[in-house]
Amino acid sequence: MSRKKERTPVLTGKKALIVGIANDNSIAYGCARAFREVGADVAVTYLNVSKPGELEALFARIEKEWGQLDILVHSIASAKKEDIKGGLLNCSADGFAMAMDISVHSFIRMAKLAAPLMKDGGTMFAMTYHGAMKVEPNYNVMGPVKA
Repeated sequence: MSRKKERTPVLTGKKALIVGIANDNSIAYGCARAFREVGADVAVTYLNVSKPGELEALFARIEKEWGQLDILVHSIASAKKEDIKGGLLNCSADGFAMAMDISVHSFIRMAKLAAPLMKDGGTMFAMTYHGAMKVEPNYNVMGPVKA
């Protein structure tokens, strides 16, 4: 008589922070669900990455609650509505800079805060979209930003 060996889920004991869950259709939501299904402890947020002090407060809380971080998922992108509607060639310089700051540079700021918490190494993901590699209608500003 053979017995099936019970396996410990592969991410048991790992701590994952998922940033950018807008709703249950978000890619970030799917990531959070998948990490949870394989045993990770998951913290989720959709914070304002442009507001001074919010990232620092988030990572301070992660350190206080968990003492470590193993996985960071950055799934944030934003641009001004008028720049998206106007198309890439009509995108304002300040609008493009804002899109870069929120959609790209915020990952660098998060990585800087996450790295000291990844005491045994870790993994950091930044989400993009295939529109970053090919022309995609209605992704005209975000394609170059996320590329």
